Amino acid sequence: MNRIKFGFGPKALQVYFVIGLTAFAGVWFFYSQFLLLKMSRQWHVYAETLYRQLESETQLRTSIYARFMSQITEPDEGGSPELDIIFDEVIQKIDFPVIITDPKGRPVAFRNITESDTTYPALLQHIKKLDAEHPPIPVMIRDRDSLRCLNVIHYGISPATVVLRQITGSLMKSVGQLRYFSLVQLILFLGFMAIGVFGILEYKRREQEHIWTALAKETAHQLATPVSSFSAWLEVLKENGGEEIVRQMEEDLLRMKEVLSRFSRIGLPPDLEERTVGEIVKNTMEFVRRRTPKRINLTVQMAADPKVMVDRVLFSWTLENLLKNSIDAIGEKQGSVIINQNYTSDRRWLEIEVVDTGEGVKITKLFEPGVTTKRYGWGVGLTLAKRIVESYHRGKLVLKESRPGKTVFAIYLPVVGL
Repeated sequence: MNRIKFGFGPKALQVYFVIGLTAFAGVWFFYSQFLLLKMSRQWHVYAETLYRQLESETQLRTSIYARFMSQITEPDEGGSPELDIIFDEVIQKIDFPVIITDPKGRPVAFRNITESDTTYPALLQHIKKLDAEHPPIPVMIRDRDSLRCLNVIHYGISPATVVLRQITGSLMKSVGQLRYFSLVQLILFLGFMAIGVFGILEYKRREQEHIWTALAKETAHQLATPVSSFSAWLEVLKENGGEEIVRQMEEDLLRMKEVLSRFSRIGLPPDLEERTVGEIVKNTMEFVRRRTPKRINLTVQMAADPKVMVDRVLFSWTLENLLKNSIDAIGEKQGSVIINQNYTSDRRWLEIEVVDTGEGVKITKLFEPGVTTKRYGWGVGLTLAKRIVESYHRGKLVLKESRPGKTVFAIYLPVVGL
């Protein structure tokens, strides 16, 4: 029985890391919000219970006050010890604001009014506030066989209720701030996580670039010795005849030196100069044509040739890579490769298209290192070409179109002066 093996590559670990931290942050955020909401609801229930108890006590004491007022106005021989107890234990200990008015609404007495202005108009305004808090209680007395309104008691909420309201408001405000603070913490956490992931990816990218740069420089170093020997053997051949062979070998030697120059330039700042690229395109096409089978037709169509900032050696290398890829894509069949050079529609960019009649590109992530359709390819040509165009020349290299019979790679270089 075959066992399933689970592998954890670097990319998978990064994905698991991001998913895990995001899940942790989400659970932490929603659980903290749940706790705050639960605490808020519990406090509301507790505060409402206290409100009802305090208001019930206030209403009861006010009712007792009204009863006391009605009792003391009725004649009672010998007094009443119950009334004395009510006065001492209830009336004297009233701590909420009270205003007593006559039946016509004119203030006759007040208690626990904190406003400094106790004039008649000020008391009338305060009565409106008290009536908005509680309905007034009339003081009724018996007048023979009927009841008569002696006074009206207007009363407000107790200091304990005021403090409870203040505490509740402050607590709710703090809970709201804590909920927003949790959201801010989540945003900051995700932001730092994004920066961390970006830093890891950037480090990996730079590490890969460093590897390719070191490989290129080592290749140039290793080729330098045989090229020097090759140059010495050419001098020997010149002395012994074979002019045509020497000419061909000199051309190849120059090309090898140019390749060495290209590899040695990787990782160094580009040597940009303001110039047209028409000559570079034609020379590169001519070099590739001499090494291409006759069944493949190579042509250049140059509708515009404005000045751009270009490194001649590196740009020629890029163009040569694209042409060789196009020739490889055609294979053993007859076909053609065309270079079209013209402005873009806004005339801000120079567009150089490399069009071939091959089978098209059938793979994704074409410009990533190691991706190739060739059996013995390294998958670095298009990667280096894209880096040369976009990092060194501030341009763009894209696969514009790909289908059987037509593949178009396009280079875009910014035109100087625009």
